[in-house]
Amino acid sequence: MAHKPYILGQVVARGGMAEVYRGLQIGRDGFRRLVAIKRILPQCSQNSEYTTMFKDEAHIGQRLQHPNIVKVECFDTIESSACIIMEFVDGLDLRSVLAAVEQKKNQPGGLKNFTPALCAYIIAEVARGLHHAHTCEDLVSRKPLNIIHRDISPQNILISWDGEVKITDFGIAAADRDFKQTETKVGIVKGKFAYMSPEQISGKKCDPRTDIFALCIVFWEILAMKRLFNSENEIDVIEMVRGCKITEQLSKLNPGVSQELEKIVMRGLEQDPSKRYESMLALDKTIRRFLATTRSSVSGRELSLILGEILPERKEKSKEDTRLLLNNIAINDSKAPSHKSKQPNIELTLDANADTTGLKINSNRSLHATNAPSSLIRQPNSKYTQPRNPDLAAQSNRNKTQNSNTSSHGLIGLAVATALFFGGSILFKNYQQDAKRSLYFIVKSTHQSVKIKNNGIPQFKGQYVGTPIKIRLENGVNNVEISRDGYQSEVMLINTDQMLDKKFEKIQLKAVATFSPVRIEYHGSGATVLVNHGFAKKIMNVKSSFFDVLDITSATTSDISVVRKAPAKSFSCSFVPMNTTTARPLLLMIDDVRESCSFSIPAPSKRGD
Repeated sequence: MAHKPYILGQVVARGGMAEVYRGLQIGRDGFRRLVAIKRILPQCSQNSEYTTMFKDEAHIGQRLQHPNIVKVECFDTIESSACIIMEFVDGLDLRSVLAAVEQKKNQPGGLKNFTPALCAYIIAEVARGLHHAHTCEDLVSRKPLNIIHRDISPQNILISWDGEVKITDFGIAAADRDFKQTETKVGIVKGKFAYMSPEQISGKKCDPRTDIFALCIVFWEILAMKRLFNSENEIDVIEMVRGCKITEQLSKLNPGVSQELEKIVMRGLEQDPSKRYESMLALDKTIRRFLATTRSSVSGRELSLILGEILPERKEKSKEDTRLLLNNIAINDSKAPSHKSKQPNIELTLDANADTTGLKINSNRSLHATNAPSSLIRQPNSKYTQPRNPDLAAQSNRNKTQNSNTSSHGLIGLAVATALFFGGSILFKNYQQDAKRSLYFIVKSTHQSVKIKNNGIPQFKGQYVGTPIKIRLENGVNNVEISRDGYQSEVMLINTDQMLDKKFEKIQLKAVATFSPVRIEYHGSGATVLVNHGFAKKIMNVKSSFFDVLDITSATTSDISVVRKAPAKSFSCSFVPMNTTTARPLLLMIDDVRESCSFSIPAPSKRGD
């Protein structure tokens, strides 16, 4: 069996181009290590530009060795998909931390420990890591890499449970052309509009001061606990950033922010780059000098304690996910060679109203049977068995032919023995194939379009499929993952050795992303309209000319495909449903005759919806 150096576990993050897994690096000598595996999405893997950008991220990341930057180990291919193997940061991104802080503050006896000094410490740690990226040189040629991150945002700042602060995702970073295969053309804008500098959003050349502006946006937001450049209209956001329109004062939003600290933040938010800090090192030193003069003693230890206070259940969940991943591997490693000819053929179903007596279901949906009755065992379909010793059987026939006085009888006997031998072998192979036949599992979910993986391998070519649907299980432990963009994935460990023949409750995926509602209006004689390769689909005609998709992840590129049966023809288009609401959904109008798409966002009503 081929050695598999990496095992995919649970999905811990998902973006527009890739998803990140909790994974294991496996060594032949029993070596085990948690790693983060960033894998390009199937729909992006066919795009050569995306693949090249993905490789660039790995090449740039490997040259950055700093405690405040997520370490990139290597670039590899897992299950035919390009992957970046990275250091696993066991913790949360800053956006999730801020959401948890906001929730705690709204509760009785709200959280008071997330102080301005702690916010300043986080930004100083990020600045230290970015200064290394800005000044990093190639180890061989000693040429400067000239790396600019260009995508600094709370999502790309990670905080471990131990209080470490690390910057990640150099996917759209600018770098010297000697070290990067792709180059962003002048006038092309990449990144998140709300975290860009005025020069970046205008498509001008960027330098380290672009990252300084973006980091100070994050600084402002974690102190104010609100977005700096925020609007439901994307055009308004662009104009706010380009004009550097900051209408509110930090000290009024947060009385704990001193005038000195506010000046530190606002200098980084100057519209003119020459008026900002000259480097990330200068920003880092200014913040640490402020902390020293105000006698604010903060450290990673304090940050660690506060994270444990804010999200104790998330911390325990992370430990449990790691334990499940390690246990799954341990079970597979410790299994004795299975007698697959004795495996039963059983169908498993998932049903909300079924009786689950005799089964234990924990919070992570690890399924195993207790006291499974022997009546659940079904014998293989084949009724044939292998001859005890084919060679002896053939020899017996040959002996009989020798006792015969007729040579023709001997030839006939030999032919019969040979037929029996080969016939028995064929029947035995058929018997083995029947015995090795995998078990099946019927998946039902409240969202009928989902993606399914088994043991990290995408099922149905990684596309969305409607449930209920039957999937094939391997003998032994199966790690079945049910996922949908914008929702928390559900993982089930199913051991086929336990003779399961029960029905389980319907899977209900929980939303974790910000959604932008979209209304699709179709004009044509009839076609099937698919969103994001099956994420949502509907057969459209004159009577059914529109449908609403309420849970498309905002700020990510989505695809629309229009497929006709007669004549067999299709076309597609893409859009970004950013900053829409139920009252103001993105209107997508499909003209099937002209094979075109148009988009619009309704103006706000007089009521301010």
